[in-house]
Amino acid sequence: MLRPLIGSVFAVVLFVISLSGSADDTPEHFISQVSDRLQIGLTEAKKSDRLEDVPYIDALINREVIPYVQLDELCKRIFREHWKVILQENRKEQAINAVISSLKRTYYLAVTAYDGQKIEITDSKHLKHYSIVRIKINTDGDNHHTIDFAVRKFDSEWKMFDFSIDGVGVSKTLNSAIGQQIEDDGLEQTINTLNQSVSHSTTSTSTQHSGT
Repeated sequence: MLRPLIGSVFAVVLFVISLSGSADDTPEHFISQVSDRLQIGLTEAKKSDRLEDVPYIDALINREVIPYVQLDELCKRIFREHWKVILQENRKEQAINAVISSLKRTYYLAVTAYDGQKIEITDSKHLKHYSIVRIKINTDGDNHHTIDFAVRKFDSEWKMFDFSIDGVGVSKTLNSAIGQQIEDDGLEQTINTLNQSVSHSTTSTSTQHSGT
């Protein structure tokens, strides 16, 4: 299982990756626009009392977040040596869905904890082939989280392909969790389990919130 830190903060990460491209063509501007979009989306959800509405938030994630993640690159970094086998067996779509599913299971806590906190860029680093942009997300009281986004252009558009939360690398952590499960259960069963578990989790949570 993933560490609680990743689970509690991943909602924020998923929401932050929500806008691509701009007239000011820099990674900082990309993340700045993304942060603004994040705050607007969460504020609207809070005002309409839908932060705990699982289908609503799930649809928002699918519409505003997933298209701006370079999923092939992220999954390649997560599955590593298994990625070649996944491609050979034509299981790429299932593998990507499994990664998205395993991440979505963790975002509800952070979403429901949102209370209008300010999100701000605090630092950035430009490397040879990509940039790292850090944001700070204030939560309750003096608490805050830092997220480092690894971003670069894919087909002329800025996209995120990896990140770390409070110094913990997400692709590395997921690789450890999924890699161990692959060793125990095999690749096919791991992918199937990840997809089935999120479907069951989402259905159960939706039923709880609907009062049925």
